[in-house]
Amino acid sequence: MRILGRTERRVVAAILVTALIPLVASILIARAVIARVSATAFQPEFGAHLDQALEVYAELATAIKQSMRAEAEAIAAAEPLRQRAFGGDLGALDAELAEAFGAHPTLVSLRVEGCDGQVQRARERGRPVDPSKEKTLAVRRALARAPGARAELEDCGERPEDVRLLVATFATPGARFAELEAAQSFAQAYRQLVQDHRKEYLDRSYVNAFAVLLGVTIALAVLAGVLVVRPVVRRLERLAAATRPVAGGDLSVRVALPGDDEVADLGRAFDRMLEELTRSRARIEFLRRMGEWQKMARRLAHEIKNPLTPIQLAVQECHRRYEGDDPRYQRLLQTTLEVVEEEVGTLRRLVGEFSSFARLPRAELVPGDLGEFLREQGAHLAATEEAGRGVGGEDALLGRVEIAFEVPAAPMPSAIDREMLHRALTNMVRNAAQALRDARGGAGEKWGRIRVSAAEDGACHVIDVDDDGPGIDPAVRDSVFDPYVTTKRDGTGLGLSIVKKIVMDHGGTIDVLASPLGGARFELRLPRAGTPESRAALERSASAGRDEEADALEPAPSPYAGG
Repeated sequence: MRILGRTERRVVAAILVTALIPLVASILIARAVIARVSATAFQPEFGAHLDQALEVYAELATAIKQSMRAEAEAIAAAEPLRQRAFGGDLGALDAELAEAFGAHPTLVSLRVEGCDGQVQRARERGRPVDPSKEKTLAVRRALARAPGARAELEDCGERPEDVRLLVATFATPGARFAELEAAQSFAQAYRQLVQDHRKEYLDRSYVNAFAVLLGVTIALAVLAGVLVVRPVVRRLERLAAATRPVAGGDLSVRVALPGDDEVADLGRAFDRMLEELTRSRARIEFLRRMGEWQKMARRLAHEIKNPLTPIQLAVQECHRRYEGDDPRYQRLLQTTLEVVEEEVGTLRRLVGEFSSFARLPRAELVPGDLGEFLREQGAHLAATEEAGRGVGGEDALLGRVEIAFEVPAAPMPSAIDREMLHRALTNMVRNAAQALRDARGGAGEKWGRIRVSAAEDGACHVIDVDDDGPGIDPAVRDSVFDPYVTTKRDGTGLGLSIVKKIVMDHGGTIDVLASPLGGARFELRLPRAGTPESRAALERSASAGRDEEADALEPAPSPYAGG
């Protein structure tokens, strides 16, 4: 099972290239910048100057210490001090120590000790040493009893009673030494950085950081590519899967792709195409069947019409020529004549409907206002309803029902054939009136209500013809528009077929639904002017008109043709 399809791999590769090009460029630029900064920061002159500064600080510290040792040597070399240290006059020794303090201001303490560590006399500065600000140095010098003699500091010689120790403690400001220690720490860190960690800091860390960044970028690019393209690919796969049953002839497939991008638009266009194909297939199939039914109706009308007149004339002739006085036979002839004339009249009406159905013309569409047309039809049917009250015939149907038109005042532009659409609307209203008559005929003054309403629904104008009658059984709704299918006791089953053909010639559809009034609803959907459906209907109407003109102009075949 493959993880990524071809489209996904291409999108991921595109995202990777788009992400890596600026990343690699930034890596190269950063490397050059860091190399330049490194070359500036780690120049050899920096180390040389640091070493020179350390040497200066070290020489200064050495000089200070040497100066303190020299002062200690000078104090120890003073003859009066040596004599007082062995003379036993402690007061005089104190005086000598005080004189040495006055001569050497850097002294902190000065004491004379024996080899056993016992202090003979000591002199202090008077204030304690502050370790945060001062540095001290203690210098020990030996004092010998004999003038010019030298005593060893380590073991005080073989005669410790002949040796005294002078311990001089000096103090100097600690700032110089602190600077020396800081300089030494900095120089040591700098040397360590230069000698041991320069490659690690500038190369390895740099490479590791950018390697991590590069890996994260690649992972995020792959993840982003998959997240972005996988929903698109899946929807395209659904669309491709839907084309296979369509190729096999199944137009009921719908993909219904979610979203608001181009793929979703493609899916909706695909669904609309299938709907159009379904309607076109249904229209073509219906028109094909209508053509066959029209041929059959033409033959039936011809076959039925021819014998009607001889039958009627023969019966009338029998009735006219009978000169007998048998009343029973006379009544039989009269009854026979009435039955034959009534049935012949019914057959003539049926033949007329067959002939009308067989000669049903194609709608000739022109731009118009559907709302204005419906208002005119409402006024016409209202006048017919008023005229039909108290009279017989078909007009009496409209006189026993309440007809209401609900049409918006706004224009409803559409391509219509006013005459054909009038025929369809009148047929539906009369069908509704006949259904009300069959259900409630004779019960009260009014049989029921019929409402014709119009509204806009997207790219369509919707016309609803509702009644409050018994409705139409759902079992026959799918076949109610087929010829010779009727639910009325005296219907021929041709009216709704004619209505559907007229509506289809207008590029619309018609359906039978349940009415909110409780009866049946015939819902007509006609395309608005300017929509693809309206333009296609106009093109079909113009094409049919050109074909009829060509047929009319074509000369009739000669009776002498063919020899």
